[in-house]
Amino acid sequence: VDLEVKTKGAAAFGSLGLHAVEMAGRETSTGNRPKRVHCVSNPCTLRINDVTIGVTSSDVLFHISSDETNANLPPGSRLARIAEHLLHQRSYYPLFPPAKGACLDLARYKEWEMPCRPDILIVPSRLATFAKEVMGGSTIVVNPGELTKGTTGGTYAVMDVHPMEREGLEKAVREGDEEMEHGMKDR
Repeated sequence: VDLEVKTKGAAAFGSLGLHAVEMAGRETSTGNRPKRVHCVSNPCTLRINDVTIGVTSSDVLFHISSDETNANLPPGSRLARIAEHLLHQRSYYPLFPPAKGACLDLARYKEWEMPCRPDILIVPSRLATFAKEVMGGSTIVVNPGELTKGTTGGTYAVMDVHPMEREGLEKAVREGDEEMEHGMKDR
């Protein structure tokens, strides 16, 4: 889904709740839904200005971690490695058959494919929350966790993505660079 600069937000609904991607400058709304908020499918790939965002509400990290074995991994690398499976296989749910209890319509498996590698991948899970660079820094994977855990509060993530610095863009134009790194981690 390509969203214009005027878009104020996007919301994806799923079995784990509502996931919203919100842009700066959002106006408060007294109605049901602001006019510039788009409801999108689950999973989805959004392109907002120069940022590609992948979102799924399936707890695919937990499902993959339940089916894998691992040993001798450096501390803190397991969840990032599991998230890389999605990017390597270009699928929001790379398991077949799906885990027991997964809410998937196998007749629509093509819709679980990633059309491109996102700059930001949001994959909520009951596993430990994290935000990590993967694939050599080309993608930032975020597990915001669950908003509620039983009768207690849970966790969520707030992300701000700033525009690229004007000086860097002007320098690239002067030097004739057709491609430049998006520098997502620095923005």
